[in-house]
Amino acid sequence: MNHYEIVFVVDPQLDKESKLFEKCLEKIKSINGITHRSEDVGLRTLAYPIDDKNTGHYFLLNFECDPKNLKEIESLFKFDESIMRSSLVKKKRAETEPSILLSQTKNQKKYEDAPEIDSKTDKSAKEKPEIDKSIDTIPKNPPKEEEQKSDNE
Repeated sequence: MNHYEIVFVVDPQLDKESKLFEKCLEKIKSINGITHRSEDVGLRTLAYPIDDKNTGHYFLLNFECDPKNLKEIESLFKFDESIMRSSLVKKKRAETEPSILLSQTKNQKKYEDAPEIDSKTDKSAKEKPEIDKSIDTIPKNPPKEEEQKSDNE
């Protein structure tokens, strides 16, 4: 049996109706596959618009199954209009720890949910140093070396 990873992005307006994530899990069980990791990553901003959409609902599955049964899982993705993008990759080993994709999404949500700090009321905000105005005392055109020699003689 080989290890595989599927990442797919679903249109956020159609993901409630799709139930593709549950269908994939059921199909893996029905072909006697083993699911090592299944993550509903959630809404993420896309790197570029797809079908005039800027966000997508991401899902990730790591599983183990026979290569001959892989076609049955791939068939779930062929005619589903809610899928914006999908990727199926063969892996060398089982991935069981939480994915980087999920941890980035959680960190992004924490960052977006954090209250904004007003720099005017925040005492820890450093003030900008004043600009040194002594620069104006430096002559704009320094005298040439020949002029300096003649002045010294």
